[in-house]
Amino acid sequence: MLDVSNLKKINEKHKTVLIRLDLNIPLNSIDRYISDRIIRIKNPILNLLNDNHKVVILSHLGRPKGKINKSLSLKQVVPQLEKVLEKKINFLPDCVGKEIKDEINSLEEGKVILLENCRFYKEEEENDHNFAKQLSELADVYVNDAFACSHRAHASIEAISHFMPSYCGDLLEEEMINLQEVIHEPHGPALTIIGGSKISTKISVLKNLSKKMDTIVIAGGMANNFLKYNGHNIQNSLHEENVNHLIKEILNFSAKNNCKLVLPIDVVTADKISDKAETKECDIDSIEEQKMILDIGKNTVKLIENEISKSKTVFWNGPLGVFETSPFDKGTVEIANFIGNLTENKEIRSFAGGGDTISALDLACVKDKFSYVSTGGGALLELIEGKKLPGLVALGIL
Repeated sequence: MLDVSNLKKINEKHKTVLIRLDLNIPLNSIDRYISDRIIRIKNPILNLLNDNHKVVILSHLGRPKGKINKSLSLKQVVPQLEKVLEKKINFLPDCVGKEIKDEINSLEEGKVILLENCRFYKEEEENDHNFAKQLSELADVYVNDAFACSHRAHASIEAISHFMPSYCGDLLEEEMINLQEVIHEPHGPALTIIGGSKISTKISVLKNLSKKMDTIVIAGGMANNFLKYNGHNIQNSLHEENVNHLIKEILNFSAKNNCKLVLPIDVVTADKISDKAETKECDIDSIEEQKMILDIGKNTVKLIENEISKSKTVFWNGPLGVFETSPFDKGTVEIANFIGNLTENKEIRSFAGGGDTISALDLACVKDKFSYVSTGGGALLELIEGKKLPGLVALGIL
């Protein structure tokens, strides 16, 4: 269980702080807009600088698989960091070694240093203690402010805590306090929207949520499996094979915990995923041959909105359709706006997480209306599953 009373925060000044951040941003958009992940680190970095610390940023980018890959160099992130922080960033071409240590020591307090991609070393993902010790020699204290990476037992997340004083960062603290409300203390009635395509990856999430939530809305590709299990012909719709035993398990577990499951009652179909595709809205018993379910229909939107209206806490993970392609974004956008407006009017508390979900909220222009949007994807789901995240265990939070 999360122990938010045990969050250990740095209270010293005039230190060299090694802060683990998540700067793993989409490179295909790096020249078009500033990533939300970069924007969010502004205040935590400025807070450290205001306490006269020297800030050394440690992060990864992509999956270089333990080899130097210039296309995944963190040097590409420097312009975004400098724009957000309005400060010069001192980029160093490695993340360990005497030369890097000497360079850090030569810089005065108030400077911001960005180290090269720590995943250029295979020892990072191996959680190698010798590599972690080398990282620890670069600074006086360590701060974990990368919740989205904290489910990984990596050297810069877990092993490093064995070699230096380790603290919880501002963003990580924010995540823990807000997610406590979702995971352990949702104010009822509480509702969850779960999307995505695979039941097999979310069965533990669904089971754990059914203990705490009054209602779970199942949508997206995952809902197709339930519809098929219930005898509806889903035609060419995306679904998983051999998951009936998982569906039965979820249905039985939800019934045992008095958790209501809500499935689509009508859908939007087409024969291909394209903005030029001819679409048809129909109930779930009238899907035409060769068609695919690509969004929820108007009646399902109303059904979900009715359930949300009866709730006090809403948690959302996973879009309701193929929102990346218009017109199959309508259901997701309408529900996002509905939740955003209720939250703005203080009628509900709303939480969301996961990369696709955040993209959907951006599309609907309502992300700022939600009570809290988590940076975590896999880390968030593993926390909801009840797993112990190595990065949080290392800080004594779990």
